[in-house]
Amino acid sequence: MPKVSSQQVLELALEIGRIILQSGGTTNRVELMMKKVCNCFGYPETESYVTPTGIFISIKDEKGNIFTSIKRIENRRIDLGKITRISTMVNCMEVKALSEQELQEQLVNFNSELKKIDNENPWSPWIRDLCGGVTSGFFCLLFGGSWAEFAVAFLIGAVVTFGLKYLEKLAFNNFLLNAIAAALIVMLAKTLDIFIPYIRLDNIIIGGIMLLVPGLSITNAIRDTMSGDLVAGTARAVEALFITVGIVAGSASMLKIWSMWGF
Repeated sequence: MPKVSSQQVLELALEIGRIILQSGGTTNRVELMMKKVCNCFGYPETESYVTPTGIFISIKDEKGNIFTSIKRIENRRIDLGKITRISTMVNCMEVKALSEQELQEQLVNFNSELKKIDNENPWSPWIRDLCGGVTSGFFCLLFGGSWAEFAVAFLIGAVVTFGLKYLEKLAFNNFLLNAIAAALIVMLAKTLDIFIPYIRLDNIIIGGIMLLVPGLSITNAIRDTMSGDLVAGTARAVEALFITVGIVAGSASMLKIWSMWGF
């Protein structure tokens, strides 16, 4: 007999699914983790359906009553650390046989740990800005840039990473957000080219744009499709396509504006 109410289990499963999905996890991982946690609390008959923008889950108790709940997912970002920590928590609980009191304690601990993970910000803002600059700079080197171009790409990458944090607060959609970021990269590169001689802008711009490329979205689209989640795979692929179009539109528009000014 389940020792925890169905409502509590539903809320816990939805919260686990929400955090994993918002952190860049695949839909099949979300479904697997929710099914595991429901089974751990005495509800083995669980059905779930996950898309990149929503979670649907139903559980059946021992009396045959079915309880269903949904969760809307509005924003997503990449945080693989959160996915790993939650997966480890669920997998560790799965191998334990817990008593009624231990299940209640585990539920409280789970909810407390999930809140901590969800609100956790392990890296300070300046470290993220620094990593953005380093990433942009080394991509510039990878595509044949010089160390002078590395320095310029590093500066642009740090500024764009810093600016994206504030642009995200304006609730722009992904298309507009990436278009503005790409335009900012080109504008900064063109401006610095006026003051720094003998640098190749193509390497610098490519290095900056690599920060925006939706690599994880493309990977997840392939993984979801190969695992049979055709709707989720197609949705992620279309999302990646529109992000790419936004990057192209933003950078091309800014290049055209600069060429019209004679630069």
